[in-house]
Amino acid sequence: MAKKPKNKLNGPSEENSLKITPILQGYLDEAKQARRGGMNNRDDKWEENTHLYWGRFDQSRKAGWQAREAMPECSTFVDRFAAAMKEALITGPSGFYSVEDPADKERDVTDAIKRMTDVWLTQVGHSANGYCLDFPAVFEEQLKLGAMMSCCSMVTWKNEGKYGRVAIETIDPRNVWLDHTYRNLYRVRRKEIDKHQLQDLVRMEDGKGRSIYNLQAIDQLTTSIAMDSQRQLEEVSGTGAMQTSTRQPITLDEYIGTVVAADGTVLARDALMVMANEKYLIRGPEDNPFWHGKDWLVHCPLISSPLSVYGRTYMEDFGQLAKTFNNLTNLILDAVQVASLKAYAVVPTLLTNPEQLAEGVWPNKTFFLEEGASAEQFIKAIDLGRLPPEAVTVWNSMKNELREAADMNEIGLGQLAPNSRTSATEINQTQESSSALIRSIAQTVESRYLNPTLDLVWKTGLQHCSKDDKAIAQAVGPELFGALFKHRKELISRPVTFQAKGISMLIQKGRMLRSIMQLMGYMAQSPELMQAFMQKVDIDKFTALLFHLSDIDMSKITVSERQRLMQQATQPLAQAQATAQEGAAAGPSEGAIGGEAEQLIAQLGIGQGNGNASAGYGQGG
Repeated sequence: MAKKPKNKLNGPSEENSLKITPILQGYLDEAKQARRGGMNNRDDKWEENTHLYWGRFDQSRKAGWQAREAMPECSTFVDRFAAAMKEALITGPSGFYSVEDPADKERDVTDAIKRMTDVWLTQVGHSANGYCLDFPAVFEEQLKLGAMMSCCSMVTWKNEGKYGRVAIETIDPRNVWLDHTYRNLYRVRRKEIDKHQLQDLVRMEDGKGRSIYNLQAIDQLTTSIAMDSQRQLEEVSGTGAMQTSTRQPITLDEYIGTVVAADGTVLARDALMVMANEKYLIRGPEDNPFWHGKDWLVHCPLISSPLSVYGRTYMEDFGQLAKTFNNLTNLILDAVQVASLKAYAVVPTLLTNPEQLAEGVWPNKTFFLEEGASAEQFIKAIDLGRLPPEAVTVWNSMKNELREAADMNEIGLGQLAPNSRTSATEINQTQESSSALIRSIAQTVESRYLNPTLDLVWKTGLQHCSKDDKAIAQAVGPELFGALFKHRKELISRPVTFQAKGISMLIQKGRMLRSIMQLMGYMAQSPELMQAFMQKVDIDKFTALLFHLSDIDMSKITVSERQRLMQQATQPLAQAQATAQEGAAAGPSEGAIGGEAEQLIAQLGIGQGNGNASAGYGQGG
């Protein structure tokens, strides 16, 4: 394995800043233009999907009387899709992922890795109130984000609680820019912090007590912010306006990439750099601070597209249909109002007081006319239009299309009940058109999001965990945990892979179960086929397969060995009691209970130490 070359520039300095800053600015400008340009603007599409999800439509040009309803189709589809995927993730009894290590034949290490990862996954999320959330909650949020834009999260370590935790933070994809050439030269992530948080950056040090951030660059940044604040204060004072907030957010751009000079010289390779306000290099270039040496940000579009690093969104197609459906719904409501209510032509001079029309016309209103004037002369109703039946037909057709898109979630994931309102023909038609898409999305999520995220969770947790963490020690055992902790770097470098298969396995089992039920329906119509089927199939194995495909634990409903022995014991007893009652005239006979039943009772331990129960069984004979 070739040794990674060292960076020519390493550490914060003014010289590094002068060389690297213009190159990083060029990277960011290039990435922004690439995502905004092209045939399909991703920024505009993501913003449009967000508006559709929240039911925000441009209704500024509508008149006051026109309908402004926002139909919830998009949000309903996205929420149902994320809920179905989350349920598929947690349905499997053995977990949604496995750990593989070719060198671990006995699976001692891989089992320990999975148990440790399971512990870290219980608190990777964070609520607005500060409570820790488990991975399914984070996963559902990511799926909703991926449906609108793209799955995007960051795996880091948080020194929260007694021993710290692995955190999966949701990142807005609009604040992440990738190398559009697929050469992975750089990755940019933008975030905002408040001015007082700069002091936290100043106090951060590495293991050797050296400042992580460039203190000189932070001083320049602080001075620039103070000057801008003073200038804004003078402007506000001159205009007499009131200053509403003293917060001054600072923009931080985090780069992971290779810095190449104009002459092709590599100044920094796979380095971390942080720019503040697109001007000050306050950190780096430095080597990756994580032992895994990978990018800790995971970006995954739900639908991959050729020559596009950002892919396509789940709601890209039906979002436009839902938008048209919403506009048509409002037009139909307007037509209903126009057809139901009328406009009126009036002659005000025929009223005793024309001001009677100032408040309009409504039912049961009384108008006082001049002497000799008739109502027909004074007012006449005018029909403004009618609701054409073709509009309702088109509306129903669009509604059916949207309903099919909604059914795609449950049918594709195998979660639609057989007695649902959806017919078998509709299910088959929907399967043909949508199951392949759902399976593709599930496999994309597993391979491009879940597998890298699980790998980062394991390696990040192992690097930063404490040897005194009792939860981890109890999960794998104190002795094994001590050995693993001692060889952490070696473990991180091992070829351990995570394989998430929970969602695709559930889809596959749903497809197989539907196929079996459809086959049994055909068999039931032909006694000859059913007879041939029963001759070739082991009914016990077939029943076990149905339970497995239905995700039902057979141990909870099947008869246990003890219960079987009890049944075998009580059956001879019942038969013996019936025989004794029939021959009561001849008197009770001793030993009516067979020897086999006696042996079964002895195996179960029934009657031992309980004379009354034993005597009762004997008397019953």
